Amino acid sequence: MEAPNSATDEQDILTIAQELIEQLNISSFKPVSVSWAEDLPWTNVDSEKPVPELAGFVKRDIPVGWCVFSWDRVILPTEMKGKLGPEEWRPLLASSLIYEARLSLRRNIGFIFLSTPITIDAVGWWELFAVSTPASGIPALLLIIDIAGLFGTLLLSGFLVKWFTRRLRLRADTLAAEHVGRETLERVLEKMKTLGLVDTYAGLTWGKGYPFSFELMNGRPTLAERITNLNRTSKG
Repeated sequence: MEAPNSATDEQDILTIAQELIEQLNISSFKPVSVSWAEDLPWTNVDSEKPVPELAGFVKRDIPVGWCVFSWDRVILPTEMKGKLGPEEWRPLLASSLIYEARLSLRRNIGFIFLSTPITIDAVGWWELFAVSTPASGIPALLLIIDIAGLFGTLLLSGFLVKWFTRRLRLRADTLAAEHVGRETLERVLEKMKTLGLVDTYAGLTWGKGYPFSFELMNGRPTLAERITNLNRTSKG
């Protein structure tokens, strides 16, 4: 049986989110409302305005088991609406806040580093056009090598970024467990497992896309991996 969902529940979830933001000393989010969605346009950090170059083309999904924060909203996955009580959202909110705010610098640096293969391939394309001439055109062998390199670097970088992001999310769970209690987070994850609330696109798979989605290169751990991670860290 699903737990009732009401405006009071959403207000309680918002209050919990605000408490966590204060406790974790996070200044990049100041939510005043809670909403539910399956996905949303990529927006600027300090507003609800979509990034102009990405509007209508790139979307960010709201994964089951996680929360997304905009400047003034807490966005929760529609599939989980009414399934958890407000206090049960506390560890999930904490983990998502830590991932999105406290680990943001490490995430951004990691993305830059792991995108190096794409940068190297881009240099190869620049060299390719540099040696080509209107008379001779583009050397066929170099063109074949660069095309093969392009697909290879995209696959390699995509896999590495997904692996890196997955590890960061598990790290966020570990830090959240230290803040709210390991048993508290594990109990919620076990309840999600019982209710069948599973992130279908978690793990090292290519996931889903819209016309295009950043989630294609954004890995998330499975529910089983999250539970195993908590058990492992408690024994370490």
